[in-house]
Amino acid sequence: MYTLALTLHSYTRWLVIIAMLWALVMAWSGWLRPREWTQWDNRAGLFFSTIFSIQFILGVILVLQPVGFAQAAWRDMGAAMQVRDLRFFGLEHPLQMIIALTLVHLGRARSRKATVTSKKFRWAAITFTIASLLVLAAIPWWRPLLRAITAYIGIPIG
Repeated sequence: MYTLALTLHSYTRWLVIIAMLWALVMAWSGWLRPREWTQWDNRAGLFFSTIFSIQFILGVILVLQPVGFAQAAWRDMGAAMQVRDLRFFGLEHPLQMIIALTLVHLGRARSRKATVTSKKFRWAAITFTIASLLVLAAIPWWRPLLRAITAYIGIPIG
């Protein structure tokens, strides 16, 4: 279960990045060049919040498993603060992603409920941008990108 969740979580990051870029382009283009809020603006935010929520659930499944970096970090948080991977996966990554997910859902809700079009775009642009910066900072870029292939050929990846 852990390996499957880890592989899905690793690959789903690319869907999150695609959804994030789409939502950012739609939000910023509407805010910088005023136009009406369309169903495509709404769909971009919906896709971003949905795929990010799925990614977050996969992350929660990983954290709840009895193995992995997060569990190792939580066994001795003081010692984990001295080890990059343990600190990152036990504290930094989950905290940043919780904040980012909250911002994405806040921006989506506020942009949907705003009555003035410019406020819809402003809410989406600001919250999606801050969330995107957090997401990009919290992605473990140094970890294997082809997790399933490296696992298959027997390269240990943690």
